[in-house]
Amino acid sequence: MMVNIKSFLKGVLSPELRSHLKRLKRHLKERMKGDVPQTSLDELKGILVNDLGLQSGDKIIVSSGFGNLNAKYSPQEVIELLQSIVTKNGVIMMAYYPPMNSDEWAKGNHIFDMKNTKSGMGILTNVFSKMPDVYKSIHPTKAVCVWGKNAQIFAGGHENSQTPFYWDSPYGKLLKEECKSLGLGVKNIPAFHALEDVLSKDKAEWYLSDKFLLKVRLENGEEKDVKTYIHNSKLMNSAISPGDYVASLHCKTYKRVDFGFSFIYVVDNTDLYNEVKIKYEQNITRLKK
Repeated sequence: MMVNIKSFLKGVLSPELRSHLKRLKRHLKERMKGDVPQTSLDELKGILVNDLGLQSGDKIIVSSGFGNLNAKYSPQEVIELLQSIVTKNGVIMMAYYPPMNSDEWAKGNHIFDMKNTKSGMGILTNVFSKMPDVYKSIHPTKAVCVWGKNAQIFAGGHENSQTPFYWDSPYGKLLKEECKSLGLGVKNIPAFHALEDVLSKDKAEWYLSDKFLLKVRLENGEEKDVKTYIHNSKLMNSAISPGDYVASLHCKTYKRVDFGFSFIYVVDNTDLYNEVKIKYEQNITRLKK
């Protein structure tokens, strides 16, 4: 069986070293493509609105790799652009996970400090979390930040959800409504874990068997114990990545446009749910056979 180099390195290298290698890879890519013109905010807006169809009232779950946009604009300008497109009638949600794998975080007995712990999901999420009217959910490993209509409701109660991504999580609550996944420079698709939890025969199939009791330090300094399932990293690393799996489904609403050093994609999560439901009923999952 061919060794998955990325998964192997993820298993043997420390979070700090993995982060350093990611930065090195990005810098090398930028130097190799030094002649590639930087992208403008107007170009980004054109792609989002004209090619990918984002509009007022859209609810979007955003994942991002800002460096891959090869931008001559700031992360805050990207967020403000998204806000201007979906307006306050829409919703923007971004993952805000600790800067290491969730099992590493849990087994290390780290405290997730909602005010000071930096997100490992990129600079866009870190900037977004500090902007006005953005609410952060209470969860030690899979918190989210939410802005827009009913943002506080979507973010609320995460600490009590059956799994970090189940129907009663922020992802699950948004999934019950019409929403989209948007990837800016990355193929990551956090919403897929929600589909996986609600469509798997056992909603805890992708997690370690025992829940962990972890601490969250709230923004007022109080500490809260949260009992949660933690993803089984060995199982996750042995599976096809959610981004590759979703791309292989050829959903009607999946659109992808080359941009910067990478691409931008959008997919309707209801359409994706229906496609994944059919595949999972046929036992065609992310697990490699």
